[in-house]
Amino acid sequence: MPYEHQTRREIEGNMSDNDPQGLYRALGIQPSANSDEIRTAYRKLAKDTHPDTSQDQNTEKFQKIAAAYEVLGNPLRRAAYDRSAYKAPTQETQTKVIDPICCSRCGQVTAQPRHIVFFRVYSFIFMTTRNPVQGIFCASCAKKEAARSSIITLIAGWWGVPWGPLYSVGSIIGNGFGGQHKRSADEAMIWYNALAFLSHGHMQLSYALAMQSKNALDKEIAKNADELTRLLERSGVDPKQGKLKNPWRTSVLSATTYCLMAFALPGALAAALFVDSQNGSRSTVYGGATTPYVSPPKTAPYQQNVQKAVTTPDVPTCANVPPNGQLLGPNRLSTADGHALEIRNGAGGNAIIKVRTEISGAVVATFFVRSNQTARISGIPDGRYKVQYAFGSALDVSCQRFVELNGADEFPRAETLNTEQTTTEIITQVLSYTLYAVPGGNIRPQSISAQDFERP
Repeated sequence: MPYEHQTRREIEGNMSDNDPQGLYRALGIQPSANSDEIRTAYRKLAKDTHPDTSQDQNTEKFQKIAAAYEVLGNPLRRAAYDRSAYKAPTQETQTKVIDPICCSRCGQVTAQPRHIVFFRVYSFIFMTTRNPVQGIFCASCAKKEAARSSIITLIAGWWGVPWGPLYSVGSIIGNGFGGQHKRSADEAMIWYNALAFLSHGHMQLSYALAMQSKNALDKEIAKNADELTRLLERSGVDPKQGKLKNPWRTSVLSATTYCLMAFALPGALAAALFVDSQNGSRSTVYGGATTPYVSPPKTAPYQQNVQKAVTTPDVPTCANVPPNGQLLGPNRLSTADGHALEIRNGAGGNAIIKVRTEISGAVVATFFVRSNQTARISGIPDGRYKVQYAFGSALDVSCQRFVELNGADEFPRAETLNTEQTTTEIITQVLSYTLYAVPGGNIRPQSISAQDFERP
């Protein structure tokens, strides 16, 4: 049945912009913008309007920009905002015409929309991130975005140890099978469209959508949909044409393609490693040239920075090594609910971790992670933070710092931690990093000096 094509022609000039409170307009971006575009737009506008840094001071405009980023910069809040425009009560159709929902990508009216989150995975050896790409999609644009995000993940997501392969497989499979979406949100938008098409006089299409809404999880929607279908049947709508084709069904060919995409590369790498081990040699590539690879001594905990420190016998050292996860020195962690940081130390030596605020560089927490163990701290307040780490041969007599550092590094990207509060729960975030020594690797984290790491 050609309902959707017919509706596009008749209502093409009267579509919603998916921005009910103007948050996207405040940042000068489209509702289809990804998380990086949102972050970039906010930083530029904040710099141009902040009272402390801008010659053209505009406190009101800066507050509006900050409020917009507070919502759009958080994937959960952004998803709720994107759906907020489509909660029209049944009574609205009696008083005014309401517009059907449009795809945030192509701008076309879509009878059966979904709010979906796809993921793109990026890995940088020591760090793996999952970037959400979300919006209200028609089925056609959703399939394109699923393919695009999966291909990006296939190219850029595998190269982090150990979480790169795990996140990449999960994201590719998830994208291929429709991304992340909530049934309740899908049903709410279907019901909204049933009322919107009714207000435009598209009775048959409204009836078909109302038939779907009769099975909604929301009992109020199901009740109203049942009343609407009976009303439309009395008005002469043909019940035999009350079913729409499901555009969201995943075909066998598509499912097979995404499964191959997810597992082909790890399978090829496993086969290559097996063949390599059978040949009894390994190699690593630098700038296109292949050189022999020699395994380092097992006692070397971290080979990527400076030569291993030698502790002289006359320097007093820590008598009792702190337990894994022990906080070292003063900290600014909250005793109430806060965010968490988890460190997996896959290197051969003990590590000290520091969490610093991005702007001032003040230390929020310092803690100890033993070799080949995982430690977690919680109570980190809202803010933007950078994470630093260092390895050493032995702790000094205070048991809070290394006598001499073997190397110190900083994850190059600052992370934003925002607490979300709903009527029933408080939602906090968990950051997870892996420290994994890659001997002879040609991609490294951002090195910092011992002075930078030790500064208060």
